[in-house]
Amino acid sequence: MLNFCGTIEPEDLRKQLAGFNDSTILNLLLHIANTYHFWLKRFAAKQEFTYFEEKDISSIQDVKRIFRQTDILVADFLNSYPYHTTRIKGEIFWLKTDMTFNVLELFTHVMTHEFHHKGQIMTMSRLLGYTPIDADIIRFN
Repeated sequence: MLNFCGTIEPEDLRKQLAGFNDSTILNLLLHIANTYHFWLKRFAAKQEFTYFEEKDISSIQDVKRIFRQTDILVADFLNSYPYHTTRIKGEIFWLKTDMTFNVLELFTHVMTHEFHHKGQIMTMSRLLGYTPIDADIIRFN
């Protein structure tokens, strides 16, 4: 999908779309990565991170770098918790409370969240005049 996003004109990656709460494709890509980093790095691993922001991105290469970091984060998370039922307690800062989730719940949440927004990105690209790619992970030829 990131290679496809690389074919979208840079100004279109930053174009706000009213039907998506004035969000941009670039903003959604960073939101996906930030969600992984919040739940797997801050909540689960208790490590701080700086949210990725649109103003700090100069090209799709920056986004690809962020997603390479995110892939490493996911692999580290899965390697750190070999049992899907392991419970992890962490702070939900916007609710000002601690909550507990198991590894499977956290992993499923971030994956489902990504796929939800990936579909939105494909729709946004179509609204901007592009023909989206087949973004399914498994294909049958």
